[in-house]
Amino acid sequence: MLSTRIDHDTKTAFTRICDEVGLSPSQAIKLFARAVINYGGIPFELKTRQPNEQTVAAMNELIQGEGQKAESVDALISELSEGKLSMVSCFRRM
Repeated sequence: MLSTRIDHDTKTAFTRICDEVGLSPSQAIKLFARAVINYGGIPFELKTRQPNEQTVAAMNELIQGEGQKAESVDALISELSEGKLSMVSCFRRM
């Protein structure tokens, strides 16, 4: 027997999807366990979240010494509200 703790939101979403495909959560977990055994590992790629293209471009811009900079979040908000920077210049790649 295997038991696990899953937060409420995850359990609710998981149960809803299981219902949609005609499985109980228990059946879905058993199916996953069988797939792991048959595959000899996790049957899908596990990877960390990668930044999207816009984020990579913004990061590269900052690495190259370009882009808008501020001393702090408060300073950035102040500069934006005073009109020293525009949202367009801060997020021109969006």
